[in-house]
Amino acid sequence: MSPNFRKFLTQVHTWTGLIAGLVIVLLAVTGAGMVLRPQLDTLVNRDLLVVPACTTRLPLDTLVAKAVSMKSGAKLRSVDIPADADASTSIQFADRDNVYVDPCSGAVLGVQNTYGGFFGILDYLHRFRFMEGGRQTAGWFNISFVLLLTIGGLVIWWPRTRLALRSALRFNPRLPGSARTLSLHKVVGLYTSLVVLVITLTGIPISFVPVRDAIYRVAGGPVNETAPRSKPQAGAARLPMEALWQRAKALVPGQELASLRFPDKPTDSVMVELIEHGSPHADAKSLLYLDAYSGDALALRHYPTDISLGRRIYLYIIALHSGLVGGLVYQLLLLVAALAIPVQAYSGIVPWFRRKFGATEPSMIPVRIAKIREEAAEVKSFELVSANGRPLPGFTPGAHINVKIDGEFVRQYSLCNDPFDRSCYLIAVKRVEDSRGGSRAMHDRTDEGEVLQVSPPRNHFPLEPKAAHHVLLAGGIGITPLLAMARHLQATKGSFELHYFTRSPAHTAFHDVLSQPEFHGKVNFHYAIEPGRLHDYMHRILWKRPADAHLYVCGPRPFMDLVESMAASNWPPEAIHVEHFGADPRAQAGPRLPFDIALARSGGTLTVPADKSIAEVLAAHGVPNMTSCEQGVCGTCLTGVLAGTPDHRDVFLSDAEHKACDRMLICVSRSRSERLVLDI
Repeated sequence: MSPNFRKFLTQVHTWTGLIAGLVIVLLAVTGAGMVLRPQLDTLVNRDLLVVPACTTRLPLDTLVAKAVSMKSGAKLRSVDIPADADASTSIQFADRDNVYVDPCSGAVLGVQNTYGGFFGILDYLHRFRFMEGGRQTAGWFNISFVLLLTIGGLVIWWPRTRLALRSALRFNPRLPGSARTLSLHKVVGLYTSLVVLVITLTGIPISFVPVRDAIYRVAGGPVNETAPRSKPQAGAARLPMEALWQRAKALVPGQELASLRFPDKPTDSVMVELIEHGSPHADAKSLLYLDAYSGDALALRHYPTDISLGRRIYLYIIALHSGLVGGLVYQLLLLVAALAIPVQAYSGIVPWFRRKFGATEPSMIPVRIAKIREEAAEVKSFELVSANGRPLPGFTPGAHINVKIDGEFVRQYSLCNDPFDRSCYLIAVKRVEDSRGGSRAMHDRTDEGEVLQVSPPRNHFPLEPKAAHHVLLAGGIGITPLLAMARHLQATKGSFELHYFTRSPAHTAFHDVLSQPEFHGKVNFHYAIEPGRLHDYMHRILWKRPADAHLYVCGPRPFMDLVESMAASNWPPEAIHVEHFGADPRAQAGPRLPFDIALARSGGTLTVPADKSIAEVLAAHGVPNMTSCEQGVCGTCLTGVLAGTPDHRDVFLSDAEHKACDRMLICVSRSRSERLVLDI
């Protein structure tokens, strides 16, 4: 697909969603509410639909007279007679009011309009009965949904490579902000697209009479079928409805449901719609026409043998749309697909608003430094509490927060406290002289009582919930995310072991906490181990993987490289989890050549010089883009790649995600090709 066409299709897809989104959500939600109506109707409207069972029923004309007494002067339309012994009889009038009568006692149970009550109101809204030509209006929204949102969305989603396809099939909760929301949008849309297409395509013939007639013409069957006429005799009266009902039962015994239509004119026949035993769905109705005066059968068309193919196809389309075929499994599929549409609307519109209006994400939280403590040589811990009295958002072990320092720096720090402790956030910061200034500012220019701005917690380094055992390896300040994991696993009685490597006890942060009796036998301290001996230690720890164990590593780059290389032979990649605190040396290594970036959504082409990052160039030209760590660590600036080959220099994406070449971190990564097309 050419970038220009993709840009055009994306804009059409987006604006269709924005303009038609609320209407489509209305159709979806009301449709979802009616999917299980066959099972739930007798529960919701039990007082109208369920009566004590009996063997002898009153004549149908007596029941009709009871209903007419409730609707004086109203015109009769039809009477519905279920076969169930405990079901009421419903008499419908021309104004669509239904009078429900106990067929045994004749007691009137109540009056409810076809579009009244819970399910009736949903049906009224779903069919757009509140406006003239509503059925056709709903149909046009259906068509736009099929062509521009569902099919158009699949075309936009289609990955460039097989590796990218594998990545695109899974929701990635590690992504930050809008990237995570869009990942949800794409994955939910993909997995529900087939059922959604069935729902929307089957709605089109229901909405448009010409489409229905076209089905009849192509498949065979009369477009406008004329009902046979009754033959009134001079002075003859119409037969009672009970006599006609008994005649219908004799001609078609064993119905599950029958509906007798009252004739309007003297020559009209009495049409009886019958659902016979063994019918494939609730719209598979046989038709019987009776002479209103003699009771003779004028026409009898059994389903399916006497029903034209065109009508059978149309009735099956209605049944597919309504969930009347396939049993409970298909109904649940329809329900899930319909409820997925509001999720799609939210996850598609919110990122657009964030991008369009430059909304910052996530919103920052004011916190006050309640306590600063010297944890080890060059390491301080900071206890942060809410500065506005509102509860702090919860977090999971391995999570981090962004901390805004001096209104200038934004740095990521792992949360160290037990996730069950919601009273504060505890972070630890090691002072690094040759850093970019964040750690020095935290150590030298912050005091107890000062208010900082932090982001809600994010977790790119979570515990694997299905792991039977957890091996935690920390080097130096890398203890911070692993401390929260150890605390959580201890509190939840999870199986774990923690190996903590430092220069000396004086350089061991949280030594007092990890020396508590509760951690005895689980925490191992290793001090001042020479590189050669460190290799031997790691071999003893990693030479054999315990059953279903997962490995978690955090610390200086050489330490992590050693662990990853030694674990690679005995631990599968999916069982090894790493957390990086700083940029990969590769971020500044290798050639730094200029290249062009084309902006698929915004339009235009920009040149990225050798001494600038993509994020810096975008910011200089006023193109909104989210950045945070600017080291390829946090994932905030993750951006889709539509064409070209990225030169990945981050530590956030996995090797498989690097090879897919469909996303990149624009704060550090560059381009191997002369031109990149970005999904911006």
